[in-house]
Amino acid sequence: MSNPVKRRVATVAAAAALVAGPLLVAGANPASASLPPEGGGLSALRQATVDRADAALSKRWEFHLNGTAYLSTVESATRNVLENSQWNDANQNHVVFNGYDGNPWCGDFAAYTWTAHMMPSTSTYPRLPDNYEYSQNWRNVSGFRSFPGNKTTPTPGDVLVWKDDDGSVHGHVGVVVSTNYSTKSVTTVEGNVAGDEVRRFTYSWSSTNGYVKAGKTFLGAAPRE
Repeated sequence: MSNPVKRRVATVAAAAALVAGPLLVAGANPASASLPPEGGGLSALRQATVDRADAALSKRWEFHLNGTAYLSTVESATRNVLENSQWNDANQNHVVFNGYDGNPWCGDFAAYTWTAHMMPSTSTYPRLPDNYEYSQNWRNVSGFRSFPGNKTTPTPGDVLVWKDDDGSVHGHVGVVVSTNYSTKSVTTVEGNVAGDEVRRFTYSWSSTNGYVKAGKTFLGAAPRE
């Protein structure tokens, strides 16, 4: 006859494993290539960031057109459109993430995924960079891994930073939601792309150019923690 105490311990351990399991993968299939090199799962902070970024693709977000509020259109599992291009309002930037102020909002979107708040205060969330709405300020996050000097593979929850190739001070950021540690490829969710859209992208790794995005130069990654 088996020991009921041992059976109970085994049952609790199995249940705990089921709960912990999804933390290991963060938006990818549970393959060893997707696990952090140390073999552990994501922290609760990182997992929450990934969950918010992924959920942003399927939620209908508010945007404004001529003072009227509308809801976004979920075009696919990888694309959520916060505009009505047939009304010639493409890329007007009047979206909930930036308080409808008309400014580029990729940094605002990243700040939302880190905090669960729209336009969060940096005094309340000091991990955020000052003026996080400007993509290049994400390079000021403590511990920023500047490319090409630092080629550490990003972990889900980190924010990738690019600068525009046109010589301007502008650029773009995207939130990493999964990483293949064998190939160093990453999948991101990004705001303010192709007009006013939230989209999912996958980037291959180049030891020379990092994560290549058309018209931009990869600068590095802001660590979530």
